[in-house]
Amino acid sequence: IRMRQRMALRLAGRTLTACKDPPPVRTPDLAPTGLVRAYLKPHHLSSMPFRHHLILVAAAIFFALPASAQTLSWRELPNAPFTGRHNDAFFVDANRGWIVNGDGEIYRTMDGGSSWDIQFRKTTAHFRSVGFLNEVRGFAGNVGLGEFGATDRAPMYQTSDGGASWSAVPAWNGRTPTGICGMQVVNDSVVVAVGRVRGPASFARTTDSGVVWRSKEMDTYAAGLIDIHFSHPDTGFAVGLTNVDHNLSSCVILYTENGGDTWETRFRSSRTGEWCWKITFPSRRVGYISLQRNSQAPIFFLKTSDGGVTWEEKLFSPDYYFVQGIGFIDEQRGWIGGNSTAPVYQTDDGGETWWAESIRPRLNRFRFLGDTLGYAVGRSVHKLANWSAVSVEMPPTSTDGPALATFPNPSSGITTVAYRTDAASSFSLDVYDVLGRHVVRLAAGAGGHGANEVEWDGRDGGGNRVGSGLYLIRLVDASGRSIAATHIVP
Repeated sequence: IRMRQRMALRLAGRTLTACKDPPPVRTPDLAPTGLVRAYLKPHHLSSMPFRHHLILVAAAIFFALPASAQTLSWRELPNAPFTGRHNDAFFVDANRGWIVNGDGEIYRTMDGGSSWDIQFRKTTAHFRSVGFLNEVRGFAGNVGLGEFGATDRAPMYQTSDGGASWSAVPAWNGRTPTGICGMQVVNDSVVVAVGRVRGPASFARTTDSGVVWRSKEMDTYAAGLIDIHFSHPDTGFAVGLTNVDHNLSSCVILYTENGGDTWETRFRSSRTGEWCWKITFPSRRVGYISLQRNSQAPIFFLKTSDGGVTWEEKLFSPDYYFVQGIGFIDEQRGWIGGNSTAPVYQTDDGGETWWAESIRPRLNRFRFLGDTLGYAVGRSVHKLANWSAVSVEMPPTSTDGPALATFPNPSSGITTVAYRTDAASSFSLDVYDVLGRHVVRLAAGAGGHGANEVEWDGRDGGGNRVGSGLYLIRLVDASGRSIAATHIVP
């Protein structure tokens, strides 16, 4: 037992100590041990409520999990173009991809995001979506005249040379869409698209790689359409809003089995002042839709577990959050981001619980290539990958303050908390959730030299089992404070 205590405290001294005058907050990276360090200067702690800096620390140390349990993590690509917001990304393989933004710009990478070249700039356009059939043939959707300051009337641009040159789609079979918001490449010849966020609603489809585009007016089904997902060239969903006055709108989900010739309403949300924004299906049976609101709370999202036959409204936040982007890499693990400075949130249990993630905010789109690689775009570009083989330079550590560690991590039962305190002062050891709410006190009293242990059974002060998710354990004595993260799983 003493050897285990010494090992745990040595690990704590390396990874999770926050001393009296530590260095500034560091961007989290996955270390070979699976643990990360987060530091806060004293003036950071004193200038904000405790629940706020707990949220900040939670975002910084979410990936403090054993490498065996957590091998994928997000990193911001340092050479990615920075803008108000990139709206969409599309990759034909792990290395070759494109991003588009509201400044009318299209960028390409040929090396998995390590470097980017601008290929096209149309300052009168606002590009909201992008998709490629292969490495040379692609399309970019423009929201059109009157949306977000755009004056370009062309709803879609196309390229046949990998983006070296772009031109407006010259003709449409049907009414020319006013603008395009969402786009999906279904296979090597079929692309579907919808528009737009404030109407009018339209659906577009090509079955011959863009030689002919057929468009359909959708005003009888919805006031506007924002995103689309097809599981088959003829079968899929379009999502959007019921009223161009967003205060009066509800979310609407439409379904077709004949390539968009006819549609049926599968779902309408029970509240007004919201609309569907992004749709994602990590599997054929499980799908998610983000619900955007310009104001008011609570905030919900939608989930289906039967392939979209039925949809369930699930609570995301009791407080206001400007939700937009949503993406799931599998049925359980996903992320929600929004067009604000609020954190991005992650779930590992299909949306039952969420906690702050260390990704730059304002995310609009997640794209995944299988179950080991993904990209997310917003103010910048983030990449989800296995970074465990990359060496991490860790800042120097003071061993003067209190030391703290937890194991096992993650835990489905008893969590052991190892700690060391200053002999000359009293101390407290408490558990908080990521919103800064007190869960339970584990220990308190006079400090003492040497190692100590206490066990947490995963219950709050009232004896109730806590939900799965990230919890923060806070140790305070006269020498300073330390915060460790523990992940409770079902």
